[in-house]
Amino acid sequence: MNLKLKYILIIFLIIGIRVRIPAQETILPAIQQQEQILKRNPEDMRALKELCFLYLHKADYHKAVEYGERLFKIGYEKQDYKFGVLYAHIGLGQAYIMLGDSTAINHLGQAKLLAESEKNDSALCSIYNGMGLYASNIHRDYYSALHYFFEGIEATHRCQYQELEAILLGNISSIYYLKDDPTGLTYSLQIYELGHQLNSAYLIFIGALNASYMYYLLHEYDKALPYIQEAEFIMTQNEYYNQGNVYAIYGMIEFAKGNREQAVEYYKKGLSLNDINQTSYKVLLLNEYAKALAEEGRNKEAIDLLFQALSFTKEENCEIHRNKVITTLSACYENMGQYVEALAWQRKLQQETDSIFNTDKEKVLSELRIKYDTEHQANEIKKGKLALLQKEKKEQALMGTLVIILLVVFALWYRYKRQNQLYTRIVCQHQEAIRKEQQLREVITSLRAQQESVSASSPMSEKYAASSLTNEKKNSLFQRLEKLMQEDAVYKENFLTKERVADLLGTNRTYLSQVINEQTQQNFTQYINNYRINEAIRLLSDPETDLPLKAVAAEVGFNSMSTFYKIFQNTVGVPPKQYRNKVMSMHRNA
Repeated sequence: MNLKLKYILIIFLIIGIRVRIPAQETILPAIQQQEQILKRNPEDMRALKELCFLYLHKADYHKAVEYGERLFKIGYEKQDYKFGVLYAHIGLGQAYIMLGDSTAINHLGQAKLLAESEKNDSALCSIYNGMGLYASNIHRDYYSALHYFFEGIEATHRCQYQELEAILLGNISSIYYLKDDPTGLTYSLQIYELGHQLNSAYLIFIGALNASYMYYLLHEYDKALPYIQEAEFIMTQNEYYNQGNVYAIYGMIEFAKGNREQAVEYYKKGLSLNDINQTSYKVLLLNEYAKALAEEGRNKEAIDLLFQALSFTKEENCEIHRNKVITTLSACYENMGQYVEALAWQRKLQQETDSIFNTDKEKVLSELRIKYDTEHQANEIKKGKLALLQKEKKEQALMGTLVIILLVVFALWYRYKRQNQLYTRIVCQHQEAIRKEQQLREVITSLRAQQESVSASSPMSEKYAASSLTNEKKNSLFQRLEKLMQEDAVYKENFLTKERVADLLGTNRTYLSQVINEQTQQNFTQYINNYRINEAIRLLSDPETDLPLKAVAAEVGFNSMSTFYKIFQNTVGVPPKQYRNKVMSMHRNA
């Protein structure tokens, strides 16, 4: 052990930090060793494979791609599909996932075909690991990700691949990290202990990092600190990339403990490393730094950081932490008294969350269909074979029928359970949104009343000139339109037309359409229907309201029940009848 490392260890021991320094196993010597092998033989496929995966652990994904492409080229030239081409696809797939490149799934798909044809469980472990990373990082589909990781663990049991089992456990704990679910603490501590047993710095790092965040979620900050300190130490020793994640968690822990200045220093330190940070960590750092600035009243600076974070989520194809950023953005606008903007971002968060709920619902139904079809096909094969055995045919057919009945019953029960959970989440979310929106509307109404009293002495013409609208006129027109909707509720008129609204505002239909489109990215019909549906949600969310659905539809302005049902279902994700039933059920159980 060198002198510098000894001093660091002594300091840790003096301040009582629970750090278990792993033996001198690090990634850097392993990389140097494999590079020496390549110098002697540039076509050594095993060395290329090791370097590709070592750089994946180091989080230097561009280097991993470089060695993966070299391995693929040599493997293809030598027609070595069992090793060279197979592991090149695996390495490239995982590297491209972390770079936000959707072509990763093509590499993983090719690798899966090769591994299954060769019955290579060792390779399948890595493939399922990559497919889980793809589901979580590219699509934010955490349920599918967990499914793939557990599939990978089953493959590790078949081939006795303990180290990769630990990596998969680490990724499972990372999914709970992304879901802000402290349930992942068990997996985090398990991989942490496995890392020490296997003397693997990488596994210890993942376990310590995730455990620190789990304890942070549990508000046990004194337990979190030793783990994040150990993670930082290992990260520094091994020169890992993606260091921003460590400093983000470090800052969050310090901020929660009230050490705001220390937290900001960690956020700045993490952001200074953005060239080697993964996109999700850039977004997390910007969001947490913005929250710290907002606490100091520096909301404008915070908003600039948050818009930068949102641009990262879109430009680099990474939706992780996007909802956190939108929530913080809405809070900043509310702090500044810009309640219209705050409400707009709240609505955007609601729309994006609703979209995830609808996608999850369709995914559940699709999975049930796949399970049923798979079981049905298996049963048909059994029937075909049993045709040769006449004596057992009736018995086997009966058994197959029972299996199908049980499967259908289970599928229906599972679908009902998931749908019920989904509807409960949607109703709770909308009830909270209604409460929040009502508070914001009261503030906006008060501010408008003050503004109107001030501007009463200098009245403006209600008609626009023939020239194009100025920004000031657009804002004024849209504010009067919002007032017309929110205070006069003209959207409840059953035969409301664009001409009618334009006349009420003293403008023309062209200007009205232009303002609605620019301010809301909706057309006139969508804008009116949005108010109608929101009013319907408010009516149906009140357990004391016993209006028939037809009366509710007419009350909010719909002439057709079919139109009301269709728009409500598409907007909310739940049919109106089921929405009301869920509200009544929750009220009875309260």
